Amino acid sequence: MINANPNKVPHGKDILHPEWPDAEWDIGSLFVHDLGIFNFLDQIQNEYDCTIPIKSVFGCYGVMWSGGRGDVCNVPIAHHTGWTPRTLFENYNSRDIGVTLTFSNTLLEEKHLSDPSSNYLLDMLGEQEYDNNYVTVTSDMLSDYIRKKYPNLKQKASIVKSTMEMPKKRTFEYYDSLFERYDKIYLHPDDNLNLNLLKEISDSGKAHRYTSLINELCVRNCSIRDNHYDEISRAVIDGWHGMFNYTNVEPLHSPANPNGLCERFSKPDLRLCTLSKPEFKEIYDLGFKTFKLQGRDGPWEFMFQDFCNWMVEPNIIAFNLQKSNTLATN
Repeated sequence: MINANPNKVPHGKDILHPEWPDAEWDIGSLFVHDLGIFNFLDQIQNEYDCTIPIKSVFGCYGVMWSGGRGDVCNVPIAHHTGWTPRTLFENYNSRDIGVTLTFSNTLLEEKHLSDPSSNYLLDMLGEQEYDNNYVTVTSDMLSDYIRKKYPNLKQKASIVKSTMEMPKKRTFEYYDSLFERYDKIYLHPDDNLNLNLLKEISDSGKAHRYTSLINELCVRNCSIRDNHYDEISRAVIDGWHGMFNYTNVEPLHSPANPNGLCERFSKPDLRLCTLSKPEFKEIYDLGFKTFKLQGRDGPWEFMFQDFCNWMVEPNIIAFNLQKSNTLATN
């Protein structure tokens, strides 16, 4: 796209990335980068008269239902005086941004459903009257529990779930069956490059109900992904001593462990799941419009860089934003 007036900076929707202007974003910032998100949105609105289409933020903190492969033992950051998860949820919802709590522990048993810390977070979200709030779930047992307690709270099928149930290969029929229980699906990162599968999803008319993670740092076809999820889940359950009180572990499958098994280091010839721009454009052109950016485990600067790479016009707007961010942090 050529700026009609090259002497002026674009404004409004013209600042969005011209190759995928209708893309919407689900951001891994909850409880970690919230102030950065709010400041970024305000800056864009004030300087360029544009509302960046961040439609959801996801995350969790140290509760028994936590899982995944990140730092699940972190405590929330006190954003301001009187801060609670409820006020944070309300702040996002007031900006027309949904909140998604990630409850992805793979080893939950019925006795864990009564965990007070997990229910504390669930209750705060379930009490919000906002249609675009979700929980991301791995366990069908937990899904049933949440559905009974908060029937109007929507649910997403997690990447962890598809990994544990179909670790090697997932089919269209498998994904489609998840809609019997879940409202939306997080597509497994490996499947971003399976164009035949993506075409089947697109042809089904349900692409709008899928979200693709585009900046996954794990290797494609990771052979230890399911073991890593179980290891973190076991550490959460065994190390649980009450809210914000964990016995921390150093997972063998983590890249942070110098003696670990993580294939990001043990098999450096394997490519990461992070998409190239042409690969992303192929998915977008098939009708997928919602994309997930992770970033809870890294510094704000990394997430901000992804915003500039993916969300906004790359030559003028991204350059101006990076320049202003550098000046603000120096």
